[in-house]
Amino acid sequence: MRDLSVVDRNLYRHLGVVIIIFSLLLVLGSLGYRMIEGWSWADSLYMAVITLSTVGFGEIRPLSAGGRIFTGALIVMGVGATAYTFSTVANYIVAGEFRGVIRRNRMHNRVAKLEGHYIICGYGRIGCQVVRELLESRIELVVIDLRTEPLAELENLGVYLIEGNAIEDPVLLQAGIEKAAGLCCCLPHDTDNVFVALSARTLNPNLTIIARANNAQSERKLQIAGADHVINPYTTSGHRMARQLIHPSIIKFMDVVMRLGKVDIVIEDIHLSDGSVLRNQTIADTEIRKKIGATILAVRRPGGQVFLNPDGNFSLQAGDTLIALGTIEQLSQLAVAAA
Repeated sequence: MRDLSVVDRNLYRHLGVVIIIFSLLLVLGSLGYRMIEGWSWADSLYMAVITLSTVGFGEIRPLSAGGRIFTGALIVMGVGATAYTFSTVANYIVAGEFRGVIRRNRMHNRVAKLEGHYIICGYGRIGCQVVRELLESRIELVVIDLRTEPLAELENLGVYLIEGNAIEDPVLLQAGIEKAAGLCCCLPHDTDNVFVALSARTLNPNLTIIARANNAQSERKLQIAGADHVINPYTTSGHRMARQLIHPSIIKFMDVVMRLGKVDIVIEDIHLSDGSVLRNQTIADTEIRKKIGATILAVRRPGGQVFLNPDGNFSLQAGDTLIALGTIEQLSQLAVAAA
């Protein structure tokens, strides 16, 4: 069960007070008619109920002067308790809705100003893990989810939440899809991830899209829909467990290398632009290792061909993506040279 907000707790406290007040008034009314008029407990309770509710029914029996005075006082107390009840509920509804509208507008305004951020569709077990990993890189994140329950948790993490279905274009536009740098489809159903990838690719052709697939048949469909990379968590987990079992030291080393912010050395991909001073030069001629200190582990050509561990005679071309290893400062220098 989720934690109750301060507004919820206040409402339940006020309603509890209202219930206690009405219960005491019923007891007081029944006891008063019993003592003043000498009626039975059933008649006294019924008279107390119709008096407090002000339904306008007639007196079940003629009242004495003392009974009329007591009835008038009981009516005043009943009307006051009823007014207090309505004001409490109305204040909760109006204030709660008003706060919700302000919060949603404020969040949408902040999201509209984002640029180069990442969108996570679905905040389940996988989406939650993706968010926490990306936060370590201090990246602006927007989460799209049908539920409002994660709102408090995401606000504490500094992540924006858009409530809605990610397969709908208006929801993606609210998340700033047109200015986003990347999108991760973490929805539990492959068909939904296909729809999201297709819509996202249409709205932003330059977007990097990572999609989750639960079965091998969906991987090809997601790629056709526009996903750049498709990850099957079950296949990936099985592969990881097998490699961990056979080569534990290597996997542990790669985990350390990939955790940005916890160590000095990281791996990044760097795009080689048309105006780069490195283009049309061999790796030996650039002297990247000597001048900058970074190491080029692989080069990916625009057509998708990957060259692993290229030697010094490998010629760099505009459009290449360099997979480089080094410190954050070294990779920053390499990125400047590649720009």
